[in-house]
Amino acid sequence: MSDQEETTPRGAKTHKGKRILESREPKLVEGPKQTLFIRGPKTSLSVRQLAHEWHMIKRDFSTTYNKNHEIQPFEDAKQLETFCERSQCSMFCFVSNSKKRPDNLIIGRTFDKKILDMVELHLKEFKSQEEFATSVEVPMHARPLIVFNGEVFGFNPNHMKLHNLLTDFFFENVPIQDIKSQEIHLIISITASDDSTLAITVLQKQTHEDGIKIQEIGPRSVFDIRRTKWAEDDLFKKACRQPKPKAKPHEKNIVYDEVGDKRGKVFVQQQDLSTLALKKRKKLRKGDQKLKARIESQEQQAEVNEE
Repeated sequence: MSDQEETTPRGAKTHKGKRILESREPKLVEGPKQTLFIRGPKTSLSVRQLAHEWHMIKRDFSTTYNKNHEIQPFEDAKQLETFCERSQCSMFCFVSNSKKRPDNLIIGRTFDKKILDMVELHLKEFKSQEEFATSVEVPMHARPLIVFNGEVFGFNPNHMKLHNLLTDFFFENVPIQDIKSQEIHLIISITASDDSTLAITVLQKQTHEDGIKIQEIGPRSVFDIRRTKWAEDDLFKKACRQPKPKAKPHEKNIVYDEVGDKRGKVFVQQQDLSTLALKKRKKLRKGDQKLKARIESQEQQAEVNEE
């Protein structure tokens, strides 16, 4: 079979396999997005450290591969798509290092088991969490507040798409109504000073007696934007399309009282009494027949006497 031929998915043979396949099917309400951190053929210490610290921030909704892989996402992304599908991750962060592209980092996302869009960044400056004087442990379920700084995010088409991609990467599709202001501990500041430079800084909110203070805890990274691969408009609209919720069927003859109890009316068709199975009586025996005749004769004699 050639690589171009598509293989049909195999059906489940067990109940557990059926549940796994059902969990992978598209859902009307999606859960948090998972991110895959993966390494290329060669990596540098700075990009590995940055990927590790981002993974620790997103550790609730991320998976990391510590081995090196011969992958070139912009040339051939089939293996990367397979890893994302296997790990159930819709986002990925690919790090590599080469003579042509040193300290390379690629952030992207998938749709329908294929690469939707991605951007290639060059890590120009990096400062890890260990280099900051105040090392504060990040809470386990801390949801970040994302702040975009720069006018280019408002009018540059390339940066507008980058804004959407980075929002998906750090936001993780957590519902707004589930986030409380007291639970916001992290602030991710994304700054674009020009068309080719991007800075991402992680800050933390700390509450003191004097008030609330914002302190940088790292990592701090400055990137140069290299290559980009954006989805076509039709494909992007298809990826953003949300299916309409299925309308619940109308429940006839069912009402709910003030307490909330469910009450219904039951209608039964008129029963044919001719087919009703009644108790069959036994045939009168000879002694019973004589008794019946005696009673009838007594009743006739009583009627005569009355006359």
